[in-house]
Amino acid sequence: MAKTDETTVFQLRPDDPPPLSRPYVTHVINAAFSAGPVRDFLHASFAGGTVAYRDLDELMGALRGFFAENLAGTMKGASMGGLDADLIEQARRLAAFEKKFSTDVYRYRTDGKPNPDAVFWPKPTHPKFPRSLYDTLPYVEPTPLLDRSTPIGSAGSCFASEIAYYLQNNGYNYVVTESDERDGPQPESSARWGIIFNSPSFTQLAEKAFGLRDMPKLAEFHQGGFWQDPFRENIPFYSVEELDADRAAHVAACRAALEQCQVLIVTLGLNECWEFIPDGSVASRNPKSKEHVALFRHRVLTVDENLAYLETFLAILRRHNPGLKLIVTVSPVPFMATGLGATKHVVTANAHSKAVLRVVAEEFAGANDGVFYFPSFEMVMHCLEDPWEEDQRHIKRSAVARIMELFETMFAVKAG
Repeated sequence: MAKTDETTVFQLRPDDPPPLSRPYVTHVINAAFSAGPVRDFLHASFAGGTVAYRDLDELMGALRGFFAENLAGTMKGASMGGLDADLIEQARRLAAFEKKFSTDVYRYRTDGKPNPDAVFWPKPTHPKFPRSLYDTLPYVEPTPLLDRSTPIGSAGSCFASEIAYYLQNNGYNYVVTESDERDGPQPESSARWGIIFNSPSFTQLAEKAFGLRDMPKLAEFHQGGFWQDPFRENIPFYSVEELDADRAAHVAACRAALEQCQVLIVTLGLNECWEFIPDGSVASRNPKSKEHVALFRHRVLTVDENLAYLETFLAILRRHNPGLKLIVTVSPVPFMATGLGATKHVVTANAHSKAVLRVVAEEFAGANDGVFYFPSFEMVMHCLEDPWEEDQRHIKRSAVARIMELFETMFAVKAG
C-alpha cells in the first residue's frame, strides 16, 4: 500500500480551497482499491502525476473516466500480468466506494429521511428549530403489522402486563387461552405462564408448549399466601395438588396461544437469573427460601447467551407458526434487587442489565425477518417527563398510554 509521511489535508476552507493534496489522493486510492497492478498504476498516475484536482468530485470523475477509456494505449507501460481480471475487480470496487460515499455524505442530512426529526437530538433551546424531548416519539417510519382484528399476544415482565391490559381495554384481538380470576381483573398474559423476566424462560415456554421439554415439577409457597410453580411466577394455586393437576392443561393452553398469535410482543426484563442445578432450567425470578436457594445457582447472562436463547425461542415458534411476527422490547422497570450486591450497587447492576438486553434486542431484530424492536425503554428513560409511580419502579398508566401511542403509530394499520 502506498504511504505518505506528509500531513493529509481535508479541504475545509470553502472560501479558498486548494487543490487536493497528494497525500489525500493517495489515501482515496488506498480506500477505494485493493492491492494490485491497477492500484499501482493509479498511484503513479493520479497521486504521483502532475495533474492536480480541485476537489473530490473532480478526482472521482477522473477515476471514472480512467475505467471508461480504452486502456490499451493508456497502460502500455504497466505490467499486464493479471491486468484484465484486476481491472474488472477495481472497477467494481470504485462503484462500491462511490455508493458508500454517496450514502455517507448525507448521513446527517434531514431531507430525504423518513422522519426528519430522527437525525438530531431534540433541543428546546435551538434558535431556529426548537423541539422538546418530551414531545418526541422515537421511531423512523411505521411498519404496519396489525389492526384490531389481528390475533396478538404478549409475554414478559410486569411491563408486559401493562401492554396486555392496554390491548384488551382498547379493542384489540388479544389472545387468551387460559385465565383465572385469581390472577386479577384481567389476564396479564395470553396463557397463565406468569411473569417472564429472563430470556431462558422464553425458550422454556416454547419448549414446554411444543413438547420439547418436561419442566421440573417444583412448588413453593409465596409470601402472598398462595402456592406457585417457580417457573410460573405470580400464578396462584390453593395447594400443591391443584398446581400439579393444572400442569397438562396449562401446557396445552400455552401451545394454543403460541399457535393462534399472528403477532407476539416479547418484553425482556433481566439478565440475572437463577438456574436449577440438577437440569439447568431457569426460574422466572429469585428463590423465596433457603431451601429454594440450595437447589439453584445465580447467573448473569451475557449478550451471546441471551441472544442464543431468543434465537432458539423464535426457531421453535416459527416451526409451528411460520407466519408469526415478534415485537421485542426492553422493560424500563428496574431491578427490585440484585444478586450482585456484594460487588455492585443495584443501580449499576440494573444499568448493565438493561444495556445487555438492549443490545440483544437490537441484534435479535436485525438478524431475523419479521422481528421488530419497539422502543418503550427509550420512551420511559428519555421521552416522558414524569413516567414513574411513587415507588419509582413502575410506570404510570398515563405513561403507558403515551408509550402505546407510539406502539400504534409504529405498528397499527391506519383505518381508511
